[in-house]
Amino acid sequence: MTQLVQHPSPGRIGSVSASIGQALPPHHHRTPDHEDAVIPYDVLVKLLSSAEHALDGDRREAREVIVTTAGLIDAEVRRRAADEHHDASLPAIQRLAPWQRRRVVEFVEANLAGAIRIEDLAKLTRLGARQLSRAVRGDFGESPYAYVLRRRIERAKEMMLLTEEPLAFIAVRSGLSDQPHLTRLFHRFVGESPARWRRRRRSLQVQPSVNNAGPRTQATDTGRDRRLATAA
Repeated sequence: MTQLVQHPSPGRIGSVSASIGQALPPHHHRTPDHEDAVIPYDVLVKLLSSAEHALDGDRREAREVIVTTAGLIDAEVRRRAADEHHDASLPAIQRLAPWQRRRVVEFVEANLAGAIRIEDLAKLTRLGARQLSRAVRGDFGESPYAYVLRRRIERAKEMMLLTEEPLAFIAVRSGLSDQPHLTRLFHRFVGESPARWRRRRRSLQVQPSVNNAGPRTQATDTGRDRRLATAA
């Protein structure tokens, strides 16, 4: 069966390029006003897909699409380099201020079941992403990513001890994708599987009540022996 391929027309290339709004034209037409624009990845994918189809037909058209895409990628690389340069020029921050630390902790605790992005934390603390990472390391001794993972594992521990929910449910409520994801991270942070840890900790919770029952039984037996001796 013959497969029909619809080759992109120049008009279609223009419409795809225009879908980035005011992002960036090809780099040889770029103006300073476009330096901070963010290039949507789906636009790049569409352009590359158009180029792939065009290669089967009009090579000149394919070249135009490829040049356009290359210009957009070049602009994105330049934008990221400018961002990194901007972050490097900011004063070094080694620790979070008390209000910043409080906001980070409160936001993480309130959103453990969902997605937590470093951009969100940076916005809350009014810092750049690099500044925030350094400050979090100074306060918590680990990166923001590691801190969030550790808090997810701690939340999972709490739920394993305080509820009868299955591990798959606990994993999702802790912000992890599934039970295998929980198991992998639990091994990394705790050194054993969550199921084994849960059984072991629950057995430790039961032991004190058993041990406490021993002395009460012994006291009761002693009192009964004394009464029998008096009656004799």
